[in-house]
Amino acid sequence: MGVERELKFSVSEDTARAVAGHALLLLAGAPRSRLLQSWYFDTPDLELGAAGLVLRVRDAAGASVVTVKARGADALGAERSEWEWRALDSSAAGGLGPRDLRQALRVTLLGGFAQGRGLDALALQNMLEPRFGTRFERRTWELAWNGARIEVALDRGVCQARRADGMVDTPLCELELEVLDGSLEPAWDLAWTLAQDLALLLSPVDKARRAAALLAGERPRALPEPGALAREATLRQAVQDWLQTACAQLAVWAERIGSADEERDVHQFRVVLRRLRTALRWLTPQLGTPATRWLRAELRWAHQLAGLVRDADVALPLLREVETIEVDAAAQAAVLAQRIEAQRADHRAALCAYVRSARFGRLLLALGRCSACAAHGEPAGRGAKEGDGAQGQGALRRLAARALRDDSRGWRAASRACAGALRAAAAGQRPGAEATARLHALRIASKRLRLSADRMAGLLPRGPRQRHLHAGKLAAALQSGLGDWHDAERLLLEAAGAQPAMPALCAWLERRALATLQAVAGEPAAGRGTRG
Repeated sequence: MGVERELKFSVSEDTARAVAGHALLLLAGAPRSRLLQSWYFDTPDLELGAAGLVLRVRDAAGASVVTVKARGADALGAERSEWEWRALDSSAAGGLGPRDLRQALRVTLLGGFAQGRGLDALALQNMLEPRFGTRFERRTWELAWNGARIEVALDRGVCQARRADGMVDTPLCELELEVLDGSLEPAWDLAWTLAQDLALLLSPVDKARRAAALLAGERPRALPEPGALAREATLRQAVQDWLQTACAQLAVWAERIGSADEERDVHQFRVVLRRLRTALRWLTPQLGTPATRWLRAELRWAHQLAGLVRDADVALPLLREVETIEVDAAAQAAVLAQRIEAQRADHRAALCAYVRSARFGRLLLALGRCSACAAHGEPAGRGAKEGDGAQGQGALRRLAARALRDDSRGWRAASRACAGALRAAAAGQRPGAEATARLHALRIASKRLRLSADRMAGLLPRGPRQRHLHAGKLAAALQSGLGDWHDAERLLLEAAGAQPAMPALCAWLERRALATLQAVAGEPAAGRGTRG
């Protein structure tokens, strides 16, 4: 068994054309070029993929190679177990032979997969079929870099899948940095050097996942949100989980934003950015202020760009509600909706340009590198020596206690500051500018407390844990209600500044915002947040 160590990047055709002209690769000499055809074998229900296994047969230059890979230990899949041998009786064109299957069952994790399902070689052979594949040209350069030997591979071609309606394909364009000899750290350094000139977008989606998504008629999916930390978790594990998972999520949501216009993609991209900014605020003592300052500034910029599109996605359905209520307001809403749709097109174009840019690529690289340091026991900052083991557990619990204490205090203070505005709203009075700013601050404080309680309350003793979990539920209720109020208020501001004037629409939005805020004032959370 070997360990595959590589970084994968999604690149545009423009970037792919620029790769060969990069100074480092020109110094490496002329590239080697090969045409590769691969097929990935799985059961009809894709059980191998669900188990984190890949079984591939690849043809190149008259030779065939069989490869079995296991799911990577990290969210980016940068390091994973790999078994590979010259094919005994298989080829991509002819299929998987019985001798190669027996070899795979004997020396790879495929044996445990079959044993766990009570399958012998013949039964598994009858189940396996070529479900999807790739066909591409690979151009490779070999570099000696910081003590490692690294292959730079540019792959351009298609992913393929056999569906009921016939063979389908989708373009494939990616760059891989594979460590042939040495550790992964020099590959990160080489990637950062190349990324100063090229838009390299770190990607957790390998060819098998991309082709499997094509088979299902879907686009690649992002990883789910990290759950609550286990009691035995260490600081190093938390840093890796929060940063690396967020990096992998951002990469996929960004790719989806660039390939299709779906509201959910922008929303989820923005949610990951917001949660990551909060996690970096918790981790500043461990990672160091300069590193987190740079990351948080870059994340703020991305968050603002995504927010412009998301604001339009929230405003347009709200304006459509007006059409069924009041004739005058509906006419004004239609005019404003047309303006917002035009703004949204411009804002989306800006967001797409950003998520395809070298700047965004460097943000992903910085996040990935930071999490990789944590995974290998070398997190930056004062907390480095207590990242793992019993010390790491203690360090993480102290971090959790501090973050929950600060977020709880901030939330209670914001709740007290809003008590008067909520009482006034309950009596039918709209908040003024100062009260509106305080309510917005309460909405943000509620988001922070909800996230810290969800992720870290389980690390505390039973009493504090229950208190923080309860406060997190109250904060979640406030966050939801204040979010609806904020959406109406933001649209009201847009309508109030429109020319010509839109009095009927403004009146409707005022009533809508006040009604929403009155509902918030009536929530138990509105009163409970002011105590304690």
